[in-house]
Amino acid sequence: MSHTILMKKPVWLLALGFWLLAVSLLSSIYYLVSIAGAQGDEFSLGIYPPILEINAQPPANIEANIYLQNLSDFPQNLKIILKSFRPSERGDGTLRYISKDTIEGPDPLILQKIKVYDQDIALDILSLDPFESRELTLKISLDSGDPLGDYYFSVIFVSQETQDTDISQSQIPGGIGTNVILSVGQKGVAQGKIKELSIPRILSTGPVPITLLLQNNSTHYVMPTGRIIIRDMLGREAGQVSILPQYILANSARFMIDTDQASPSASLEEQILRLSKKHAVLIWPKKFLFGPYTAYANVKLSENGPIFETKTSFIAMPIYTLFAISFLAFVLIGVYLRVRRKI
Repeated sequence: MSHTILMKKPVWLLALGFWLLAVSLLSSIYYLVSIAGAQGDEFSLGIYPPILEINAQPPANIEANIYLQNLSDFPQNLKIILKSFRPSERGDGTLRYISKDTIEGPDPLILQKIKVYDQDIALDILSLDPFESRELTLKISLDSGDPLGDYYFSVIFVSQETQDTDISQSQIPGGIGTNVILSVGQKGVAQGKIKELSIPRILSTGPVPITLLLQNNSTHYVMPTGRIIIRDMLGREAGQVSILPQYILANSARFMIDTDQASPSASLEEQILRLSKKHAVLIWPKKFLFGPYTAYANVKLSENGPIFETKTSFIAMPIYTLFAISFLAFVLIGVYLRVRRKI
């Protein structure tokens, strides 16, 4: 009897040890996750506006307000950095940061003419108490005879613990920024083209993805407008899609989207279709399609033109129609072979 008790006691102690170890591990994991979450919540800023579009004729003293708010329970010590950006080569509207010490453009001294002010005090660093809001002023001084052209840069407020080298591509770890599109002088005639208009050649059903890639060859940014009209085999208008105006920066290309994508009313099917594509597309939401269609693109590159037009065609053949035609073909072939044998 005593022998049996001696055998069970170590097993009980072993089970208790495993249980205590499991509780300890779970507690440690919970603690680490809680700490990580708290640290992630320490940095939280709000900024408005996200984009500043400035058109100026030198000489000019430009002032634009930037509203910054600390949304966390912790004080924030921020560095103010000006960084030049360019559109990514993907043409999807994302940006990539480039030079650290200059703002690219026709004037190599433009960086010296741009400052962020808190009232009358020029800032390089900024401290915000918990939930404090601050209205700052971006000031740009342009002299008569300054070079004309576009400048694209971000005003970035970044945690002082974050190194400049951490800010790359389109990511700003521990920071937030406002993008500035500064156009100095009278804009010249816009130049560019429709680089691509394409639709899958054969579709079984809608919605229809439309690829529209526009190229801006100008020395200044443009915001194209326009629409795509779809006509059926009889030349009747079957539908149209309006192009959402978006910035296309100087000497760059961008895939366009439709105006409906700016609203949350898009169907789940349309959203899935957009996500399945490698680049942005316009969506014609019509679902039932049959026969050949032609899409006509009419694009106005800027307010003063030029206007570009092109077209592309596709064929819609519903799957059930293909099955019906295939079945009918097999039946007719069978009848033909039987008649031929009798003859």
